[in-house]
Amino acid sequence: MRKLLAFALLVMAAQGGVHAAETGASGKVFMFIPEGSRDLELMLTEEVGVMRQMLEEAGYSLDTATVDNKPLVAETVTLTPTIELEDVDPADYAGIIIPCMAPAPGSHSTPDAVTAIVERAVALGKPVAASRGSVSTLALAGALKGRDYAFASAVDTSKRTEFAGGNYLGIGVVRDGAISTAGICPLAARSLGEPDGTVELTQQFIESLTEAS
Repeated sequence: MRKLLAFALLVMAAQGGVHAAETGASGKVFMFIPEGSRDLELMLTEEVGVMRQMLEEAGYSLDTATVDNKPLVAETVTLTPTIELEDVDPADYAGIIIPCMAPAPGSHSTPDAVTAIVERAVALGKPVAASRGSVSTLALAGALKGRDYAFASAVDTSKRTEFAGGNYLGIGVVRDGAISTAGICPLAARSLGEPDGTVELTQQFIESLTEAS
């Protein structure tokens, strides 16, 4: 079943790539990889790997960064960061995408440097996308104010004021202008029995990149 799922994802990725390539999309995308994943193997292969495959098929190259700039080593795959956070300038990228990576509940935190990168990208009008837990990074950067968005669940904005001003639409995939969000990542899809939003989120992100180019 897992092999069939992986094959289906790659086929969908290729289809998304052909569409973007036909429109002449090109450039480089920045991806920040959150730490503390509960299933690093799954998230590197079925989230980061799918995002990377689709973006490359669409004609984009990818820079990746982690908090400490150390490689992420799983059972069958290793991700080695290509750039340090302090060297990231959003102006150098077509857009920014942040996978969920399924950290332990309550452990997700956003480094100030990442918030600043997203804030700058939004100010520049760059497309930005985030999945599940990482949507909170967009909220902290003010990217959800006045926008529709998806997230893992509805938020009490009196307690999480960074989400105030946004319009929560559920756990699916939502694109509002240059901002794309998804409420379900690969691990959540397995545990909740809901569709994984990785492919659709990346497709929406690629479309926003194409429109911005």
